Amino acid sequence: MTHVRPWLIISLVALLYALGHFTWYAPNPLGQVPVLDEQENLTLARQIATGTLPPEPFYRAMGYPLLLATLLGLGVPIAQLPLAALLLGVGLHALAAVLVGALARRWFDDARAGLLAGLLAALNPVFVHYATQRLDATLGTVLFLAGLHALRLGSTPPSTRAPLDVTGLWTLAALVRPHFLTVLLVLPVLWYWQKNSRPRPRIAAAAVAMGAALLAAQGLWQQHVGGEFRVLPWQGAYNLWAANQPGAHGRYYAQSLALPPGTAADNPAKLESLALYAREHGGPGSIDAMNDHWRTRFLDHVSGEPLAWIGQLARKTYSFLNDWEQYNNKTYAFHAARSPWLAWNPIGWGVLLVLGVAGAWRLARTAPETARAAGLIALAAAAGVMLFFVSARFRLPVAALLCVPAGAALARPAWFFRILPSAQRPLLGVALVGFATLTFSHFDGVRDRRPFIQDHLLIARAAQAVGNDDEVWQHAAAALALDPARLDAAEYSVTAGFNRQLTAPLPATDRHRWRTAAAALLAAAPTATTPYARLIAAVAVRDVPALRALAANPGPAAPDAAGALVLFDAAQASELALVQSSPLDAGSTVFLMARQTLDPAGFAAWADSRHPVGWSKALATARTRLFDQGPARP
Repeated sequence: MTHVRPWLIISLVALLYALGHFTWYAPNPLGQVPVLDEQENLTLARQIATGTLPPEPFYRAMGYPLLLATLLGLGVPIAQLPLAALLLGVGLHALAAVLVGALARRWFDDARAGLLAGLLAALNPVFVHYATQRLDATLGTVLFLAGLHALRLGSTPPSTRAPLDVTGLWTLAALVRPHFLTVLLVLPVLWYWQKNSRPRPRIAAAAVAMGAALLAAQGLWQQHVGGEFRVLPWQGAYNLWAANQPGAHGRYYAQSLALPPGTAADNPAKLESLALYAREHGGPGSIDAMNDHWRTRFLDHVSGEPLAWIGQLARKTYSFLNDWEQYNNKTYAFHAARSPWLAWNPIGWGVLLVLGVAGAWRLARTAPETARAAGLIALAAAAGVMLFFVSARFRLPVAALLCVPAGAALARPAWFFRILPSAQRPLLGVALVGFATLTFSHFDGVRDRRPFIQDHLLIARAAQAVGNDDEVWQHAAAALALDPARLDAAEYSVTAGFNRQLTAPLPATDRHRWRTAAAALLAAAPTATTPYARLIAAVAVRDVPALRALAANPGPAAPDAAGALVLFDAAQASELALVQSSPLDAGSTVFLMARQTLDPAGFAAWADSRHPVGWSKALATARTRLFDQGPARP
């Protein structure tokens, strides 16, 4: 074992741990069905690969979708892209862990520190959680760490290629996640500090030209697709305002508008920004006008209420330093508790922060120039997060950076007792206690579990897509317990209850819950629910007026509503076009329900007879099997 190279140990541990979680996660509904940003990334990748991007400027960064599109270009079938993206994340996780180990070995000139730092990253459950999703966080972190490695802090002599390499890698990181622009901007300061290894003017100019060329390439791509030269995506201005507006906690994006049904496939922040701008200005505006509006709102807030904004920033700083992983598409604590691979693992932000402070103290004593440069980079990366939301995915690169000194602290604990001057030990102790208090405390509602409702709904949505009605029912019920007014949770309950009826009558408790959710849907405005959910709700409580309204309104639910009216003796079968042909081919939800629940042979015989008596017998049997005999609503 002593002859095995550390990078090989780190990569194997990272791959085994991430693949272990992958084997549990991939067959689960969320592993099978991409949601939110994952779905958007995969959609963009398919559009890039097929040349069908919408003719408009890019709303979000395209670096990660471009990489996924490259997989399609290399022969990965479109149907297998979601699985390939998960496996790509596993590989990127292993690469990130190896880079962390290489940084620690170089900065501390300590092979043991490199191994332990790499293992901290390899076994970090938060890193694995995000790596096994179709998200850009792991790719951005790898590019950031690779650029930091190319910077060659602590190396003697420094590489003449370092300016070119780090500028190229960090520019690519910014094209994957624009938050890295703040890191890119501190490069001139780093060059200035390195008195003995400042880049030659030609090299520095070439590095600037490389970064500008990469940014310009995206601008030209946007011009080709959307007709406008834009270097960056246009979502940043609204997110800046949403994260810093009066009353915002800035921990995660919180939607303020209830979007109409059927818009789940589009980016909710984009839809909300468009709707809010239109509300304030009486109509839509250009992208430039909207971005100017949100930037002006932000600057006016900062300049007009500086103390209030500083207070917001202080709250965000506390949340940023806290061990709790703030919601971002999913809440880490919620999903880690469900995974047998992540739930037991104590490694997290708080552990890394406390150990990282100790390791940074050691670095400041042994390599002060490296410590100063690394500290500036960490502050720049943190600033890119603090300007927006401090959610878990955004601070992932800073967590990876913390692994470097954390591994060094674990590698040489005796250093703090034998080599560190005794006068500094109390100061280090105070610093460790202070940071431990900040990270593990529960002030200001920092451990907010309200987003758990979104996690339940995401699982319900994914489970519905794969036909797992029991899981839809379970998570919809949990979401309604957290917020009984959520219509989307009621929709999931109504549809899952209907599907469960096809296999067996619902128990009395579940039937009551099903009809309670149905009544809530019917009490809402018709535009607030999807037509099919309203149809099933009307079937659940036998609401004839609602069924008549649906049957009279042209749309995909009208034939099913008409079939339900016949089912409840509120219309004659002869009124329906369905009796003119075999209902086995009609595709009506209600008739298919009856066909599946009744004896198939018997129902087919009645159907083929096309006789009113046969229809009446079939429908009466369906009512008996599927519903109690309470009266329909007149």
